[in-house]
Amino acid sequence: MPITRKYHLKDLLAACKAYPLRPWEKLTFEYVLLGGVNDTDADARRVVKLLANLNAKVNLIALNQGPGIPFETPAPARVAAFQELVRRAMPCFVRKPRGLDIFAACGQLKRNS
Repeated sequence: MPITRKYHLKDLLAACKAYPLRPWEKLTFEYVLLGGVNDTDADARRVVKLLANLNAKVNLIALNQGPGIPFETPAPARVAAFQELVRRAMPCFVRKPRGLDIFAACGQLKRNS
Protein backbone atom coordinates (compact mmCIF):
# COMPACT_ATOMS: atom_id res chain seq x y z
CA MET A 1 0.00 0.00 0.00
CA PRO A 2 1.27 3.52 -0.71
CA ILE A 3 1.09 4.47 2.97
CA THR A 4 3.92 2.01 3.67
CA ARG A 5 6.34 4.48 2.10
CA LYS A 6 5.68 6.73 5.09
CA TYR A 7 4.97 4.11 7.79
CA HIS A 8 7.14 1.03 7.40
CA LEU A 9 5.74 -2.37 8.28
CA LYS A 10 8.49 -3.09 10.82
CA ASP A 11 7.58 0.14 12.67
CA LEU A 12 3.90 -0.79 12.67
CA LEU A 13 4.66 -4.25 14.03
CA ALA A 14 6.91 -2.78 16.74
CA ALA A 15 4.08 -0.44 17.78
CA CYS A 16 1.67 -3.38 17.82
CA LYS A 17 4.02 -5.40 20.00
CA ALA A 18 4.33 -2.49 22.45
CA TYR A 19 0.58 -1.80 22.56
CA PRO A 20 -0.80 -2.49 26.06
CA LEU A 21 -3.48 -5.14 25.63
CA ARG A 22 -5.61 -6.42 28.45
CA PRO A 23 -5.34 -10.22 28.92
CA TRP A 24 -8.54 -10.96 26.98
CA GLU A 25 -7.79 -8.63 24.06
CA LYS A 26 -6.17 -9.37 20.71
CA LEU A 27 -5.00 -7.12 17.93
CA THR A 28 -7.12 -7.58 14.80
CA PHE A 29 -5.57 -7.64 11.37
CA GLU A 30 -7.70 -7.45 8.23
CA TYR A 31 -6.32 -9.25 5.17
CA VAL A 32 -7.98 -8.81 1.78
CA LEU A 33 -7.51 -11.88 -0.39
CA LEU A 34 -6.96 -11.15 -4.07
CA GLY A 35 -7.37 -14.22 -6.26
CA GLY A 36 -4.03 -15.30 -7.72
CA VAL A 37 -2.19 -12.38 -6.10
CA ASN A 38 -1.89 -12.92 -2.34
CA ASP A 39 -3.97 -16.00 -1.56
CA THR A 40 -1.47 -18.87 -1.78
CA ASP A 41 -0.39 -21.23 0.98
CA ALA A 42 2.98 -19.45 0.96
CA ASP A 43 1.19 -16.12 1.52
CA ALA A 44 -0.70 -17.64 4.48
CA ARG A 45 2.57 -18.83 5.99
CA ARG A 46 4.05 -15.33 5.53
CA VAL A 47 1.08 -13.82 7.40
CA VAL A 48 1.60 -16.28 10.25
CA LYS A 49 5.33 -15.52 10.39
CA LEU A 50 4.71 -11.77 10.31
CA LEU A 51 2.25 -11.90 13.22
CA ALA A 52 3.90 -14.73 15.17
CA ASN A 53 5.08 -12.58 18.08
CA LEU A 54 1.81 -10.72 18.54
CA ASN A 55 -1.34 -11.55 20.44
CA ALA A 56 -3.43 -11.31 17.28
CA LYS A 57 -6.33 -12.58 15.26
CA VAL A 58 -6.89 -12.30 11.51
CA ASN A 59 -10.03 -11.43 9.61
CA LEU A 60 -9.90 -12.61 6.01
CA ILE A 61 -11.85 -10.65 3.43
CA ALA A 62 -12.30 -12.19 -0.01
CA LEU A 63 -12.20 -9.30 -2.46
CA ASN A 64 -15.62 -8.21 -3.63
CA GLN A 65 -15.41 -7.54 -7.33
CA GLY A 66 -16.99 -4.55 -8.97
CA PRO A 67 -16.76 -2.52 -12.15
CA GLY A 68 -13.22 -1.44 -12.93
CA ILE A 69 -11.57 -3.48 -10.18
CA PRO A 70 -8.67 -5.32 -11.86
CA PHE A 71 -8.51 -8.18 -9.35
CA GLU A 72 -10.56 -11.33 -8.83
CA THR A 73 -12.29 -12.90 -5.86
CA PRO A 74 -10.51 -16.09 -4.80
CA ALA A 75 -12.45 -19.35 -4.97
CA PRO A 76 -14.17 -20.35 -1.70
CA ALA A 77 -11.92 -23.41 -1.44
CA ARG A 78 -8.83 -21.19 -1.69
CA VAL A 79 -10.19 -18.92 1.06
CA ALA A 80 -10.88 -21.95 3.27
CA ALA A 81 -7.38 -23.37 2.68
CA PHE A 82 -5.79 -20.02 3.53
CA GLN A 83 -7.89 -19.77 6.68
CA GLU A 84 -6.94 -23.27 7.77
CA LEU A 85 -3.22 -22.53 7.51
CA VAL A 86 -3.49 -19.31 9.49
CA ARG A 87 -5.87 -20.86 12.03
CA ARG A 88 -3.21 -23.39 13.03
CA ALA A 89 -1.25 -20.50 14.57
CA MET A 90 -3.88 -17.95 15.64
CA PRO A 91 -7.61 -17.27 15.48
CA CYS A 92 -8.66 -16.61 11.89
CA PHE A 93 -12.11 -15.73 10.60
CA VAL A 94 -13.64 -15.15 7.18
CA ARG A 95 -15.70 -11.98 6.99
CA LYS A 96 -19.15 -12.33 5.48
CA PRO A 97 -19.55 -10.04 2.46
CA ARG A 98 -22.14 -7.30 2.77
CA GLY A 99 -22.97 -4.40 0.48
CA LEU A 100 -22.23 -6.28 -2.74
CA ASP A 101 -25.42 -5.10 -4.38
CA ILE A 102 -24.43 -1.43 -4.11
CA PHE A 103 -20.68 -1.90 -4.64
CA ALA A 104 -20.01 -0.88 -1.04
CA ALA A 105 -18.41 -4.06 0.26
CA CYS A 106 -14.76 -4.43 1.30
CA GLY A 107 -12.47 -3.98 -1.66
CA GLN A 108 -14.94 -1.76 -3.49
CA LEU A 109 -13.93 1.63 -2.23
CA LYS A 110 -14.56 3.29 -5.54
CA ARG A 111 -17.08 5.66 -7.08
CA ASN A 112 -19.23 4.44 -9.93
CA SER A 113 -19.90 7.83 -11.47
